[in-house]
Amino acid sequence: MSDETGGITRQEIVYSFERLAWLGGWWAWAIALAALALVLYGVYRLYRRDTSELVGATRWTLILLRLGVILGLVFFLLGLERRARQRITRPSEVAVLIDTSQSMSLPHGDQPGGPSRIEAVSQLVAETPWLEGLGQQNRVTVYTFAETGELSEVVVSNLTSEAAEAADQAARERASSAEQGDAAMPASPWAIAGAGLLGLAALAMLAAAALQLSAPRLRSPSHHRDERYLGTAGPRVLLASAVLLVCGGVLLAAVWTREADRSLRGLLGFTAPRVVEQPNSDGTDEQTPEPTFEEKLEQVDWDSVLLASGSESRIGDAIRATLTRHDPTTLAGVVLLSDGQNNAGTPPASAAALVARGGTAIYPIGFGSARPPVNVRIVELDAPRRVYPGDSFALNAVLQGSGTEPLNVQVQLLDMAETSDAAAGEIAGGAAAEGTEGAAAVPEGAEVVDTRQVTVPSDGTLLGVRFEMAPEAVGRRRLMVRVVPPAADQNDRDNLRQSRYEVVSRRLRVLLLAGGPMREYQFVRNLLYRDPSVEVDAWLQTGQSGMSQDADRLLSDFPSTPGELFEYDAILAFDPDWMQLDANQLELLDQWLTRQAGGLVLISGPVYMPEWMRQRTDPRIAQVRNFFPVVLPTRGPLLSGGRSGGDAAWPLEFTPDGARAEFLDLAETSEASSTVWEDFSGVYDFVGVQQAKPGAKVYAHFSDPATAIDQTLPIYLASQFYGAGRVFFQGSGEMWRLRGVSDALYDTYYTKLVRWVSEGRLLRDSNRGILLVDRPRAMVGDTVTVRAILTDEQFEPLRVPEVEAKLLSPSGRIESVRLTPLPGEAREGTYGGRFLVREAGPFEVRLTLGNALEEQVLRQTVQVRLPTLELERPRRNDEVLRSLAATTGGRYYTPPDSGTSSSGTSSSGATDPLELVERIEPQPQIAILPGTTDRDFQRRRNASLMWLLASMLTMEWVVRRLHRLA
Repeated sequence: MSDETGGITRQEIVYSFERLAWLGGWWAWAIALAALALVLYGVYRLYRRDTSELVGATRWTLILLRLGVILGLVFFLLGLERRARQRITRPSEVAVLIDTSQSMSLPHGDQPGGPSRIEAVSQLVAETPWLEGLGQQNRVTVYTFAETGELSEVVVSNLTSEAAEAADQAARERASSAEQGDAAMPASPWAIAGAGLLGLAALAMLAAAALQLSAPRLRSPSHHRDERYLGTAGPRVLLASAVLLVCGGVLLAAVWTREADRSLRGLLGFTAPRVVEQPNSDGTDEQTPEPTFEEKLEQVDWDSVLLASGSESRIGDAIRATLTRHDPTTLAGVVLLSDGQNNAGTPPASAAALVARGGTAIYPIGFGSARPPVNVRIVELDAPRRVYPGDSFALNAVLQGSGTEPLNVQVQLLDMAETSDAAAGEIAGGAAAEGTEGAAAVPEGAEVVDTRQVTVPSDGTLLGVRFEMAPEAVGRRRLMVRVVPPAADQNDRDNLRQSRYEVVSRRLRVLLLAGGPMREYQFVRNLLYRDPSVEVDAWLQTGQSGMSQDADRLLSDFPSTPGELFEYDAILAFDPDWMQLDANQLELLDQWLTRQAGGLVLISGPVYMPEWMRQRTDPRIAQVRNFFPVVLPTRGPLLSGGRSGGDAAWPLEFTPDGARAEFLDLAETSEASSTVWEDFSGVYDFVGVQQAKPGAKVYAHFSDPATAIDQTLPIYLASQFYGAGRVFFQGSGEMWRLRGVSDALYDTYYTKLVRWVSEGRLLRDSNRGILLVDRPRAMVGDTVTVRAILTDEQFEPLRVPEVEAKLLSPSGRIESVRLTPLPGEAREGTYGGRFLVREAGPFEVRLTLGNALEEQVLRQTVQVRLPTLELERPRRNDEVLRSLAATTGGRYYTPPDSGTSSSGTSSSGATDPLELVERIEPQPQIAILPGTTDRDFQRRRNASLMWLLASMLTMEWVVRRLHRLA
């Protein structure tokens, strides 16, 4: 039968003397045998002396009976056991791994119009018999894998021919045992022989008794017990009956004990035959045979199963997952069908070393061309979403090329006004999206603003192209970057990218609120005062009347009316004394955040923050705590794990959210920005907080490991949505230390931060609400969350079951996005929804409010691009695949029409995967399980021994009584 691991189990009956295991050495055996010989000799001497006056045959009868009893007891003490031992044969296995990442959708060969790599895989597995050949001696399992590294099972072969034959034999034996019992099996000739001997023994015993009673006796007058027989027939018959009794009893007992599943009547043939029912003639009782491996392969629709859709390729993880699903002792080989472009997860070299330790070989089959295709594509376009008239801004396009030599191309920057939905639809459905006719289809009205002549490396290296613009016209516009490709370019669908942006005319209004003239406040005030796009007002709470401050206006109190407060776009609070604000002012600040989409930056400090946090009974403190994206301790921050006056600077440890945050990019590229933050020496102090609030994002931690609590570092930078507004938390006022790296970096940090938190105000298309998305840039396959803060015509929170937004995709398709009220929000009128992006290009979310006469439209854009990991290296990676084979003792194969290696010759010398059938040696494993003791055998063994011992002792007693012995 087959076990859970696919092995074949055969049952074997073995007999053993369990107590012999106690005799561990030769001296133990010698002592045991000497003791047994001594006992037998003692019994012989004792009985010979006791029966010395009897006839020889009678004497030997008594001696043999007593020796038989002794030997029976010794046999019992040895403990003969029967066990049903299991012999498990586990078949040899082969795992076939098929890479279904996006790089497998690239061409398999060098010629345009040829099959893709995944199509070549489909042809190999469906049209060549190598899988069937492997299945003749191995159990073959075919898997697919992609970005997760998890294996998806496609098809599993039947057991190997030898294992299948063993399974059939075991099934036949089980069926025979189930159908046959006492009634169907013939009588045992050995049992009949034993019963016959016992019958003869009984007859002989009766004859001996008759002779003994009828024979005349001669008594001696001098000895009371002296007597002898007047002949020798009686004693000889008695000896014969004893021998027949022992032989017949042993024979019958042995058969009855061994055949524990049969009764004594059945062994002797006294049970009537039973009629075995035959299956119905219509065959309803017959089981449907399992399809063969060839039939299973024919049933698989390879074109639908093998889809190159994974955004990453995790070859190393897939190989490791194979070892968790298969036992290395039976895994004869792993066949990998891939282009070798591993770009995430476990390195293939580490996985190969793990496989090699288990003795399993990997046989890679490489797909794709060893020569990269000639192509230039635009990977990414980075442009701001809001700019000011006359302000110069940078636009960055990232190019990537492949081929045999660097490519000289012209890159154009195009700009056009988005004056109507028709124009937007024209662009959305045109060449801007990847997958459309890119190079030639430029929208009408697009003007070439600038051009660059660049040389794109052909090794897949990313090349940044920077443009600068200073727009003057106010309104919504579109930017496009177009590559004029060379004549040999093999793909014209990735030569154009576009992005929406808006030119806004008003200046950004910022309110600075400071408890004292801390250094951070002074630097930020001077920075914003010099910025012509910012209008800055300041309220220094410790300031005196008539003092001089670099600000457009100096305030002596916090705004107390909506008209005064709602004109600000952002508020920067530098360790303020919140106790100087009354409840009405705090409620007004709450409304400014939740309804007016204001931006609040909270910069912690050691002066006033411990004071107002101690005020536990003041209801204003509960309102202030709500603003923070982190949970503040109930005690003063300096007594709750914070640090003030530190003597060493510690760099910031950024989280994945921090690495992706655009406002924290202080350089032109993310890589350069990471270098800047690495050069930053760090900060000395931080305010201790408990944890981030639900829904908040943590961007950076204070990196001193001595400050960690439960292995979690303190939070230094975090943010949250508060209604329609954004709140940003900074753990101390020490970012001015960035000036030690560069003054420009410090200016960039606060300029970007202020514009980021006030983005909600700038994005407002209507005074009735705001529309937000959680990510302005996304990848194909990502889910984008939409958030809307809406009011009715009377500017009260909107109370409707749901609102419907429209999603305009790059291809021009319009879909509906359902927005429903978000539970748990402090303010009514907050709605949320989500949508999945399935193509590259700009998406736009539109929400229409009001009637036809007073229609107001809220808009948000999301720039979506294809994942670049799988397309950055289009050439087949022979080095990785060859290394997998060499490390594990396998061999690397390349199917026909896949190109040659970089050296111009066949990459491995093996181009026929059919050789795998002969090269992979099966390695089945055999295991033996001892099994449990047969209780029925023990019961019958003990019963048989008791019967034999009782019979011999009874016969001895009868003989002794007949001869009047003690």
